[in-house]
Amino acid sequence: MTPAYRLEEVGFAYGPREVLGVRHLEIPAGQVAALVGPNGSGKSTLLHLLAFLAAPSRGALFFFGERIAPDRVPAPGRRTALLPQNPYLFHASVRANVLWGLKIRGVPPTIREERSRYALALVGLSGQEERYALALSGGEAQRLALARLIALEPEVILLDEPTNHLDVETRLRVEQALLAWVRERGTTVVLATHEVAQAYRLGAAVWQLDAGQLRAGEPDNVFRGRLVPGEPGVFDTGRVRLRVHPPPAPTACLRIGPREIILSREAPETSALNCLAGRVVRVELVAGDEIQATLDCGEPVVTVITQESWHRLGLAVGQPAVASFKASAIRPC
Repeated sequence: MTPAYRLEEVGFAYGPREVLGVRHLEIPAGQVAALVGPNGSGKSTLLHLLAFLAAPSRGALFFFGERIAPDRVPAPGRRTALLPQNPYLFHASVRANVLWGLKIRGVPPTIREERSRYALALVGLSGQEERYALALSGGEAQRLALARLIALEPEVILLDEPTNHLDVETRLRVEQALLAWVRERGTTVVLATHEVAQAYRLGAAVWQLDAGQLRAGEPDNVFRGRLVPGEPGVFDTGRVRLRVHPPPAPTACLRIGPREIILSREAPETSALNCLAGRVVRVELVAGDEIQATLDCGEPVVTVITQESWHRLGLAVGQPAVASFKASAIRPC
């Protein structure tokens, strides 16, 4: 099947400074893809390229097999639709907000009403049609903005931190609406998020962005600092000291995958040279039977374990815990 997007050696620059570099990216049609990374990593910039709101500074971008020239891009909002972090709502009713985009696209009135009812039901806003949109809560407003996009029936929906600042219940409701839409209509969904747990819950193919560089796979724990002179294999972040073997070439950045870290209540009897004591600050359910736990060890440390292991440890948010990993598991960024 032809992928929804294919990018080859794509870059984007502000003046002389390149802020995004993508050697290769292929997003399958009819599936969910997640761009995961911290604020400032380039997620929103890449979404704007995929929404055709900006053109690459270099490289080739293909949309359903067709190479997109900077001066000849698909009309935004017809084949693609972007939901920004802070969507704008009109000073009108919930229903009028959903109908507006359909009306300007010339969709017949009976079909407009049908799509509006379906989209509002999908996001859990049935019965709220006549409410004033600006009187909605933050979670309701985000769901209305999503319904407005769904009603347009684009081939691709692009979402920039779609559940940022939402409570857990609203976040899950938005995720369920997205999954239902993908299953029923085969729409391609690309979302930017800093929550890898959300990407797993959506069954997304995960791509990691860090400082504008893209690579496949779940995000690693990243430590920035320096090798300590006179202490081979010791890396100091200013908050923690890590043992690295073999000692890397001079570098300011090291990384380790969350599945390479052992979580325990106390320092284990192990050959691992790195045992970071900290406190559990966040726990999230990810795909299948796994838990993603974040520890504050001076530096944030994320680990992924099974629910069975988590319950056996008897840990909870706020409790002390230890993250252990081998010196040989750490790699340069």
